[in-house]
Amino acid sequence: MRSSRPRPRHAHRGSSLGAALSALALAGTAALAAHGSATAQPAPLEWITNGDFRYPLALGWSCQGEFVQTDRVIEGRPSGQDYAGCTQTVTVVPDTSYTFSASMSGAYTFVTISGTGTGTGEVTLWEDGPSWKSLATTLTIGKSTSVRITFHGWYGQGPYQVNRVSMIGPMYPSGCEFPTPTPGVPAPTSTKPCMPRPTTPPTGPGVPTPTPTGA
Repeated sequence: MRSSRPRPRHAHRGSSLGAALSALALAGTAALAAHGSATAQPAPLEWITNGDFRYPLALGWSCQGEFVQTDRVIEGRPSGQDYAGCTQTVTVVPDTSYTFSASMSGAYTFVTISGTGTGTGEVTLWEDGPSWKSLATTLTIGKSTSVRITFHGWYGQGPYQVNRVSMIGPMYPSGCEFPTPTPGVPAPTSTKPCMPRPTTPPTGPGVPTPTPTGA
């Protein structure tokens, strides 16, 4: 059995989910005010499939270990040999930012995004305690086109619970413009080029298409 306590890298605790989402909404409003409706940034979307666990865990997630799902809550039960973890690969738009958040409780609960292509490439939200915590942070994507989302407990520790994992975006860089094309008129060359707008996030069988946040 592993006895050492976990020491997550680039970990975040206690960030306000409401503050992070408000900042995301203000960023979109600022872009609209600065550039007009013709050049506004796309409305942010939820990119994690079944992140609120309304559907069976197998939809969107690949898991190893013992789990119980009740009333949209996932309880993982780590053992001395595994930490009861689930993963999901999520599409992202390079050179943009996202709000990454989760709601969790229990012994050494971790929700991690890896492969961002910036810094260490990994950002972790974590808590250790019986009370529910809603944590959030804004993360930047480098040149990656996909990231890996993981939630898990810790070897030999008690059960943990997760009832939401979310990644909302993308937020494009300041000054990025999306001029509306006009037939027969060449595209302007003075505006800062943008990455392509994201397509609608993929959905599994029985999962409704996500709607823009704050639309």
